[in-house]
Amino acid sequence: MSYLEAVSSGANIFRVNKLKLLLNLAFILIALSTCYLEDIYLFFRAPKPGETALLTFRSQSSFDFDQKEVFKGLRDAAIARRTPIYVYSPARASAKNGMEDFTTAVLKFQSQGRTGRGALIGYLKKEFGMAISWDAAMRLLRYPDLKNLLAGIVATRESISQNKITEDTEPLRGKKAFRVLYPDPIRINAFSTNDIISLKKARFALQEMVHQLFWQVDPRILDPILQISLATLQPNLRYDQKENDREIKEIMQRYPLPVITYRPGEVLVPFRKVLNEKDLLLLAARQEAETKDLYNHFPWILFIICFSVLLYNLLLSKIFSPYRRIEPPYQLFLSVLTLTLLVSKASLLFTPYPVYVMPFAILPLLLVLLHQEKVPITFTVILGAILISLFSCRNLGIFLFLMFGGLVAILTSFRIHKRSHILIPALLVGATNAAMVLLSQASSWGPGWASLAAASNSPLLDPMGWAFAGGLAAGPLVLLLLPLLELSWHYTSTFKLNKFSDLQQPLMVELLTKAPGTYQHVMTAAHLASALGEAIGANSLLLRVAAYYHDIGKTANPDFYVENLFGKKSPHDALPARESTKIIMDHVKIGKKIALEAGLPEIVADFIPQHHGTLLIEYFYDKAVKENPEAVVNQEEFRYAGPKPQSVEAAILMIVDAVEATSRTLEEPTRANLEAMIRHIILNRITDGQFDECNLSTREIATIIQVLVHTLEASFHRRVEYPWQHKEKNEDQKQENQKESA
Repeated sequence: MSYLEAVSSGANIFRVNKLKLLLNLAFILIALSTCYLEDIYLFFRAPKPGETALLTFRSQSSFDFDQKEVFKGLRDAAIARRTPIYVYSPARASAKNGMEDFTTAVLKFQSQGRTGRGALIGYLKKEFGMAISWDAAMRLLRYPDLKNLLAGIVATRESISQNKITEDTEPLRGKKAFRVLYPDPIRINAFSTNDIISLKKARFALQEMVHQLFWQVDPRILDPILQISLATLQPNLRYDQKENDREIKEIMQRYPLPVITYRPGEVLVPFRKVLNEKDLLLLAARQEAETKDLYNHFPWILFIICFSVLLYNLLLSKIFSPYRRIEPPYQLFLSVLTLTLLVSKASLLFTPYPVYVMPFAILPLLLVLLHQEKVPITFTVILGAILISLFSCRNLGIFLFLMFGGLVAILTSFRIHKRSHILIPALLVGATNAAMVLLSQASSWGPGWASLAAASNSPLLDPMGWAFAGGLAAGPLVLLLLPLLELSWHYTSTFKLNKFSDLQQPLMVELLTKAPGTYQHVMTAAHLASALGEAIGANSLLLRVAAYYHDIGKTANPDFYVENLFGKKSPHDALPARESTKIIMDHVKIGKKIALEAGLPEIVADFIPQHHGTLLIEYFYDKAVKENPEAVVNQEEFRYAGPKPQSVEAAILMIVDAVEATSRTLEEPTRANLEAMIRHIILNRITDGQFDECNLSTREIATIIQVLVHTLEASFHRRVEYPWQHKEKNEDQKQENQKESA
């Protein structure tokens, strides 16, 4: 390597490491923000009563909400502000009838003369419990203006009855207003407490007015009538004990006093709720608890995030990559991780459901569909479970819940070929989530029949249902997000690869029609490449699809490639070496153009130039040297434009392309000859620097040689000759011997 190449390579490494560092710092900042997003919101925008909650607020960790300390003052104030309610009782009508009955009876007794005196005494004792003497009864009956006197007292009593009278004024103490329920028609009116008087005051007022108006009447005549009038005066408002007790109970329920312990992740105020005083006090208590523990929690959370991200990078770059086929795509992994964090956080912020509803399984499902490398995907799932547990519940239970669901998604999603198949891992993840919730609750039930009773009484179906829904929702979300990631990154999903693995695709039909020899070549190459991918852990589906289309450019000039001649004379015999070289090289350029125009994923189209890299077209280079023995032939003119293989998959395709073509030239395809041929091809490309830009290890090269030898030997195996074949062979040999003897 020259000095300039070394400097350029070092600069590229520096740029890559700098980009990786920036990506990790940005990811750490996002992860830390998700842990304190609600606190930041409450700090900068304190909610007010009557506003709508724009987020769902949950408890980050366990804290006690002392309702007695917070709500006692509010409860007392609410009870103090409450206005008592009375029921209107039309008692004055019945009271008026009582005075009218008394007037009618007295006037009747008056008309009876002396005999009416005894009847009056008995009537008063029976109806009013009043005992008067014979002389008093006689004076009353002999009073000449008795009828007018009785009418005047009735009118006076009626004027007093127009007031709002109650027998119980104690509930009005300290109140400025009260309410009256009128039953027919039903309505409630509010009045000032100055408008109500007690029955005692009403009777006193009646007594005073009667004495003032009828001062000239003999008290011995006036007092019995006044006593009867006072007895018939009744309250027209009754304190509604039942309704008032109900309202007080409602206030007490609105402001409960017991201490409530909120568990991590429990909903305090749901999204879109209209905030009241209780909600604001609860949020204030949460904020106070979080602020109190901020200096204890924040350093640990920051340390866990930084350490987890650092360990994740070390596992992938220092431990995983040297023993695997290629360095993992950090940008893709961090992007999908960030997306998972944001979607999970959004499910907590904008839904009132339990934390189990988070669709965490989108992380493994997206990575499997885009990358298909189990070990780094598992590392990524572990990191995602750690980070999400920090902003959801901050306990081991939620970490295990996420981990088990993620691992089930990894194990069940590698055989997905159609979009509908995504429901299978989603259903299994949902079932796993529900089982994890069940197990977490079962630990507190105890053994035996008691556990069954606890299970039947436990409100368990709700969180289990949401846990199942969270796993199931990951499937549709993956189908929604996958096209966006495919557009953003140089990756394609297995769905799209499976679409182009169909041999009925127009390009494959055209290849079979125009270049049948090339078609057979790519079929064999696809078989070999897929087998090698399975052997070394590469993307075998991507290899198979890339092998199908790597020579699609040969459809432009199929007769210029030896596999399509079928015994015909090669057109290259009549062409100069440089012109033949241009035609051969153009199949790469034309092939990529055809692939992109047909809608093949870019990652597949990139295999077309990479499978030849910058290899030298030796046949035409040697022909050019022979055509111009005295001239200096520039070797670079006979090399493909490249680039060299950028991935292990591209390197595998380069190897199988050459091995498949060369294996057909072997006269004796024995195991030894096949192995020698494969080693020669691989060594030639290593010496030529074709694998310098991909991480192909010596261990993988050994595996590639072993698998290729075994696969090719199986395809070239010899069978037992049939008798007719043996007879024809003997006859041919006999004719040859005769020719030689002649």
